[in-house]
Amino acid sequence: MNVLRIALKELKTFRDPKMLVFMLATPLLLMFILGTVLSNAFNSSAEINEIRLLTQLETGDSMLQESWESFVRVAEQSGFFFEQAGRGYEAAVQDVQNGRYTGYVTISGDGIEYYGNDRSELENSMVKGMLTAFAMGYNLETVITGRERVDDTAAQSIDNVINHVEEVSIHADRQPGAMDYYAITMTTLIILFSALTAGQLMESERKRNTALRLLAAPVTRLQIFIGKIAGTFFLNAMFVILIVFFSSMMFEAYWGERLALVFAVLFSQIVFALSLGIGMGYLLQGSASGVVLMIIVQLEAFFGGAYFAIQDAGGFLGVLANMSPLGWTNQGIFQAIYTEASSAATQAMLFNICGAALLLIATTYLLRRREGL
Repeated sequence: MNVLRIALKELKTFRDPKMLVFMLATPLLLMFILGTVLSNAFNSSAEINEIRLLTQLETGDSMLQESWESFVRVAEQSGFFFEQAGRGYEAAVQDVQNGRYTGYVTISGDGIEYYGNDRSELENSMVKGMLTAFAMGYNLETVITGRERVDDTAAQSIDNVINHVEEVSIHADRQPGAMDYYAITMTTLIILFSALTAGQLMESERKRNTALRLLAAPVTRLQIFIGKIAGTFFLNAMFVILIVFFSSMMFEAYWGERLALVFAVLFSQIVFALSLGIGMGYLLQGSASGVVLMIIVQLEAFFGGAYFAIQDAGGFLGVLANMSPLGWTNQGIFQAIYTEASSAATQAMLFNICGAALLLIATTYLLRRREGL
């Protein structure tokens, strides 16, 4: 009962406006700023310019003409623009070099000749792919028909297969956008900042001169210790739930379909952050603990990828990034959201819980050696 009363007392800080602003407004504001400013850094798509082609059909072969006209009709439905060249080869090449057209295509009985603009590599690749598909399809049709009349049904089947070239691609795994990335990293960062408030849990009692009154009350120091940790944990857990909710509603941040696993990782990080703060608060009393904790948080934020992705960095920086507990937590959450695996999330939870257990054991040892709080 004593533990519950102490925990409820800590939960009353939820009514503190400063606490609300710091724990809610700060991460949401950082999500918005970083997610908006750095959106292009997470954009894996490429902009495709308008594809305009000059064409010259130099053949009297009716079969080739019909196949090409059918190909052009299908390509125009996909956003390609074809224009008949009327001023000769040199003028057409000059227009392409000046950027008026993506390329110049010449179709004859000897094959297809294509001249493309070097400044439009992506567009050229698309055109070359489509022209290659047309050439292969036409050659296949020629072999099958033997240049002779075939049954109308068979010919129609060939047309359906060859004349309509459909481009398909394998859907890649969903990747986080800028807002998705910073929704996760800012949430884990604000959890890590809770170590600063945890480091002042007992120090605040000493500053308010309430530590002696607590010791005089019919409650043990261990009950005070557990009650304060429990209350602060539930307070931070509520803030985390609200941050996840508001980020998904306001910024449409994607938190995946396995929210239970994601929250399990986040809650384990809360336990670790509180244990780290309380441990430092007992090891270094006064303002020294706050200074050390701030340094630790800032280093963790940098090497843990809070501000930009750093896990793929090489060299010494990559080694430090892979040793970051915050980085492990972030990677565990990303894996839980964007893949079907759970190994990184499980490892992050194990580290957080084991690290918290070691810190709490050390803190309990220091508490027993001390006379007051």
